[in-house]
Amino acid sequence: MSKNKKQRQTEYMYTQVVPVASCSDEAQVNEIMRLCGTPRALTYNKLGSLQGWGLDWKKADPIVRSILKPTDIGLPGKLWEWSVNDTMKAILAQQEAAKTFLIREIYHKTKDDLERKRLIHLLNTNPTGDNWLHRSFRKQYLKGHTFVRNQVVYQGAGYSCKRLTRNTLTLKVAALTRGKRIALKLRCRHIIKGQIRLIRNEQGTLEVHCTCVKTLVLPQGKPNRKLGIDKGYTEAFYTSDNTKIADGVGAMMSAKTKRIANTNRNRYRIRAFAESAQAHDPQKAARILENNLGYKVKSRKLQREKATIQNFIRRDLRRNITAPVEIFCEDLTQPLRGKQQAKSINGKLNQWMKGELQASIEKISLETGSTVSVVNPAYTSQVDAATGTLLGQRKGDCFIRYTGDVVQSDYNAAINTCNRGTDDEITRYMKSGEVLAVLMDRTVRYLHSIGTSVQTALALGWLLPKFKTIAVKCESKYHL
Repeated sequence: MSKNKKQRQTEYMYTQVVPVASCSDEAQVNEIMRLCGTPRALTYNKLGSLQGWGLDWKKADPIVRSILKPTDIGLPGKLWEWSVNDTMKAILAQQEAAKTFLIREIYHKTKDDLERKRLIHLLNTNPTGDNWLHRSFRKQYLKGHTFVRNQVVYQGAGYSCKRLTRNTLTLKVAALTRGKRIALKLRCRHIIKGQIRLIRNEQGTLEVHCTCVKTLVLPQGKPNRKLGIDKGYTEAFYTSDNTKIADGVGAMMSAKTKRIANTNRNRYRIRAFAESAQAHDPQKAARILENNLGYKVKSRKLQREKATIQNFIRRDLRRNITAPVEIFCEDLTQPLRGKQQAKSINGKLNQWMKGELQASIEKISLETGSTVSVVNPAYTSQVDAATGTLLGQRKGDCFIRYTGDVVQSDYNAAINTCNRGTDDEITRYMKSGEVLAVLMDRTVRYLHSIGTSVQTALALGWLLPKFKTIAVKCESKYHL
């Protein structure tokens, strides 16, 4: 027998939350958390704007110490340094998020490769060197602030971990006094290593966040087929294989939105009643405000609901994607803009977990060895997948082709998403107007190939009236 081929492996990093069973000195832990908030706030105030743009996080500590020294507030130097470094990494993450939108705007602004390279170079080195870039930079990257006073960051030199029993550990972390340590008893099975974060959560209990690495064994082979995915609300995904994934997630999100709206409405009534009782019975008003308007139960319910929806989405994804595939999905990172909707619709859109949809796709791609590519989402739901043109129209869950055939609209959009992954004319960062121009040119050429004019297509209802102006203009250029 021949030897088995070497298995493909990859490492997956995740954060594990370990509860603290007991603490030898909670008062000192609270004091350390309060003091660590000072270097965090100073880091954001000093480096949270243009001055910290592109700065190496290792160089942040000397800059912050020039404003205030750790000894001035009684915080050990290492705890100060670790807090500053952690905050600077968060600032750099915000900078990278802003760069994503700024690079997109650069590609929208100009098609000249030299000009794009110049603006991207200025973006990384001196975003104030160009007036337009400076305005866009100020719009996308706002000065940050922090009010975090509930956590402490420890590196490996700041703690020691030993096993007590099979399910418990003893974690000793650095205290305010040199050489002294605070003992914590944890419910955990493995020895903790690397950077950790000691946090007091919203419920008032202590927990330790640590990073763990899990080795995943990937299926053999490379992606041998392409899969387009359309993201939706009623169902999480609709694939180009005509498969619904996480069907019914919309009902779960609508129920969550309705519960949140009812809860907030009742809370407003309770607060109004307490304020009205303040004049004649201040003690009763104080009891109502203290005991009925907390956030512990509210946040726990929301966290459970989000976890339920996340598990539902990812479980169904794992059932449908089990082998390596090349996945194409829409780029929905842009904020939702448009006409003012009803309050109920706005509430549902605000609770739509579109970020979770993308995170779930990336997670399943890592587990199966698949690849993920995002494409331009403009007009994917309005294009006929059979012809690649704007002939036909979408009505609810149906897409009616110009021939009279009816297909599922999300299925049609998923095929368009898959086709757009290999479309050289429509790139990811093109504006919707530019995408429309390309699609309209294809539509006019297709009409002429079957011996039909734009006016005839409009009269027959094949082409929507909203496309009349650009279609007539495109047809006139086509004749030239």
